[in-house]
Amino acid sequence: MKHKMMDTPTSNTLYYEIRLKGQLDSKWKDWFGGLSIRLEDNGDTLLTGLVVDQAALHGLLKRVRDLGMTLVSVNQVQSQETRQNRSNKE
Repeated sequence: MKHKMMDTPTSNTLYYEIRLKGQLDSKWKDWFGGLSIRLEDNGDTLLTGLVVDQAALHGLLKRVRDLGMTLVSVNQVQSQETRQNRSNKE
């Protein structure tokens, strides 16, 4: 089952940041429903994007498990704009 990310939020759609230990190549972007993949300086990978609902989130987390990667954190943030505004203030 493919979990689709959305460009436009709905009432159930939330923006998530999923941090993984280790490096994940950008070729996995489609497999993770279009989440953005960013490699961090500390060796972690940060997956970010809109998730349609809780079922889609659980599907994404199962994919992390299937890859054998260590899940460091899952954070729900209000929106991508909120996250960017917080980053600019730091």
